[in-house]
Amino acid sequence: MNPENGAQGTLRDLLYVIFKHKAKMITIFLAVVITVTICSFLMPPVYEASSKILVKFGRENVFMPTSPTVSGSPPILFDSSRGERINSAIEMLKGRNLIEKVVSDMGVKHIYPDTDQKEQATLTFKKNLTVNGVKKSDIIEIKYTHRDPVVASQVVNKLIDTFLEHHLTVYKQSHKYDFFGDQVKLLEKKLKDSENELKNFRKQNNISSLEEQKTLLLNQISDLEVELAKTRGEMSEHKGKMQALTDYPSASSTEFKMGEETDLNPYVISDIRTKLAELNLKKEELIGKYTDENVLVVNVKKEIEKAQQLLAKEEKIYHDKAITSIGHTLSALNSKEKSQKQHLALYQQELNRIDSVELKLKELERQVKLNEENYQLYVKHMEEARISNAMDNQKIANISVVEPALPPIKPVGPKKVLNILISIIIGGAAAGAVALSSEYFSHSLKNSEDIKKYLDLPALASIPEMK
Repeated sequence: MNPENGAQGTLRDLLYVIFKHKAKMITIFLAVVITVTICSFLMPPVYEASSKILVKFGRENVFMPTSPTVSGSPPILFDSSRGERINSAIEMLKGRNLIEKVVSDMGVKHIYPDTDQKEQATLTFKKNLTVNGVKKSDIIEIKYTHRDPVVASQVVNKLIDTFLEHHLTVYKQSHKYDFFGDQVKLLEKKLKDSENELKNFRKQNNISSLEEQKTLLLNQISDLEVELAKTRGEMSEHKGKMQALTDYPSASSTEFKMGEETDLNPYVISDIRTKLAELNLKKEELIGKYTDENVLVVNVKKEIEKAQQLLAKEEKIYHDKAITSIGHTLSALNSKEKSQKQHLALYQQELNRIDSVELKLKELERQVKLNEENYQLYVKHMEEARISNAMDNQKIANISVVEPALPPIKPVGPKKVLNILISIIIGGAAAGAVALSSEYFSHSLKNSEDIKKYLDLPALASIPEMK
């Protein structure tokens, strides 16, 4: 058998099964369709009342911190998306407490005359209630189905009113105003204490212009350091002179360089040195002409020897005087350096004191500023809490009713045409399932192919079915 014959055989078998069990199929199909049709016409009508509310971004969605924020920054927004705000309202509308309150306020018998149990009424109420958010909007749609259109609209409106009261109760912070009031009193006292402390500190330290005092003191320290450096330079210079004079203690020393300390020599010494130089020149001139034993040469040598002795004597006198003078000068310079160091230490100590006072002053000023900012912030929050309490008392919230529920004119159920169409589909499927299952569980042989397939015997002849 090729595939085409197999496909034809399968279709033939299916048609055979349908025609074989057509009576059962028609019976089941008609039973399902008729039953559903009769039930659809006999069922009482169901009405659906609906309403829409708008959830706005309001004061309920703003978080006000109880502690001061940095530099008095504005309050932090509580919710980050529209979806969270909508979902919160939907969950509140579908909550059991809200439904039970509506049932209690309206009465179980008024809503469901057939029951006396509040729990059963609550479950039925929740089953018939539908709350959904409208896409791409801040609107929530509330639907409720009931046999009585008037009761349906009343229930929806009552549910919305109860939700508004519950919403205000949930977001209401009744003790916030009292809390901020107490905090304002404490911060006001703290601010006054810090201001008094700053005032007393200024008075105790005689602070008029701390920056000017510090500038003046720094200038004095700078000038004194320059004078101290100058004094030390003079001391170094005189120590060098003292060292030079100490290294050549005698004018008669062969290593003594004549005229090295001419700034200390009087005019007499200069004249002697000039005279001595002339005598030496004269001696050289005479030696060139005469012998050493010559009277002129001998006399010149004697004059030179007397001049040298006189020069050595005079230079020793003024050498010692120079050492004594430089010693006195160094002593005076040491005293001056010591005095300058003491004054510099005093100035530095005063500068350190001013720095310490300045740090303390800045700390007190920062504390006063911080206390003032906290005080102003809490005063602002207290006013906001007062306004919020007033709005709560007036029942002002971020929920608005866009469309109140009205008694519906047409019922939403039962949907007769849709039910009949569905019953036709279900009846046809049930009839086909019964036919196929009956054929599947049947053990009879239908044709010659079944004889060959199941018994492995050839079919000799066939007798048609007589009607």
